[in-house]
Amino acid sequence: MNLRPTIVLTAVTGAVSALLIIAHNLTYVDTTGILTEKLESKCTELMGSGKYTLVTDWLEAGYDIEKPDDVKKLIVKDDGSAAFEIIADGYNKDGLDLLVSMSADGKVSGIAVISLTETPGLGSNVNDSGFLSLFNGISEEAVIVKKTPSAENEIEGVTGATYSSKGIAAAVNTAIKTFAEMGAGK
Repeated sequence: MNLRPTIVLTAVTGAVSALLIIAHNLTYVDTTGILTEKLESKCTELMGSGKYTLVTDWLEAGYDIEKPDDVKKLIVKDDGSAAFEIIADGYNKDGLDLLVSMSADGKVSGIAVISLTETPGLGSNVNDSGFLSLFNGISEEAVIVKKTPSAENEIEGVTGATYSSKGIAAAVNTAIKTFAEMGAGK
């Protein structure tokens, strides 16, 4: 039995793996504590121009609450409004990466999709400005309904994208609840 091809193949794959790890470590940029240009442009799109600050330590910033697990980043604007980058489950686990902005008076002022891994042609249809704008002005728990909405906090879900629609609503609800706990307009 000739082991030489097996040994050579193992050595080659090991060397290639090591090079990939080295290349990743040399080029990786951790954006956890950074307000990226993309995120700042989304904030400007939702809340207008102004001075934005990425909050890395919520307690140090004066917010007497712990950062919820699904909130990735908190960006506050100099006028008392804020935006939350929230990861939510749609049809796919963690399939929605959203920026939900809150006005200083505690109402949703906009939603921007940062990334979306929902099913193309179905769940991806929640990335529609008409649907996302339905959440604007809501200040209490958003509820997805299949019929015509009868209350201000009811939103008609996107047909064929029930899980994705509910994921958007869950992200909005996290932003509303967290902003209220922070002290709206603080």
